Amino acid sequence: MKKITTYLIDDHHVLRQAVVEMLEAEEDIVVVGQSGDARTGIGEIERLRPNVAVLDLKMPGMGGLAAIGELVKSAPRTGIIIFTMYDNPAYVWETTNAGASGYVLKSASKEDLLRAVRAVHAGAGYLQAEVTKPLLRRLAQDARSAGQKATLTSRELQVLECLAEGQSNKVIAYTLSITEDTVKAHLKSLYDKLDASDRAHAVAIALRQQLIE
Repeated sequence: MKKITTYLIDDHHVLRQAVVEMLEAEEDIVVVGQSGDARTGIGEIERLRPNVAVLDLKMPGMGGLAAIGELVKSAPRTGIIIFTMYDNPAYVWETTNAGASGYVLKSASKEDLLRAVRAVHAGAGYLQAEVTKPLLRRLAQDARSAGQKATLTSRELQVLECLAEGQSNKVIAYTLSITEDTVKAHLKSLYDKLDASDRAHAVAIALRQQLIE
């Protein structure tokens, strides 16, 4: 039997080891490598070319979202699964839109992760049931407002672009030479105009409405 080769990137060492042992216990899966940071992992995946890469979303340095883009370019045949504690549907949208084929929560059962690995290896996608319903609800909400594209000021667009780069309020204030209170005021206006619930959702909507690139 040809085994499904997998590579795991997660900065939580104990959890990473537990997942490796769980995957290795399956007859049809073998873990060919693991790393605690995305940059090292990307280099190894490019060299090893595993069938499936399992990535954490939030890590020090390069995060999972940026890593997806790198992997899509350097190892296009490796299927990508995001394995995270974040159930925000905006993250699900952004990661799958960037090239991930699966999204599984760290609170999921062992069977969920195994199903994801096998499905992605087979060329399919896999969304854990707990994230699918909120995602569909969010997409329906966005679709309803798609016809009324938000009109943003030039300053709000600048703030939005900073958000898309992952900048904190403090960094945005420094970059745009404004106060943090002014940044917060712009964010409140952005959320109202875009009907967004948080920073990630605002960026996701803006990308879909082509307000930013």
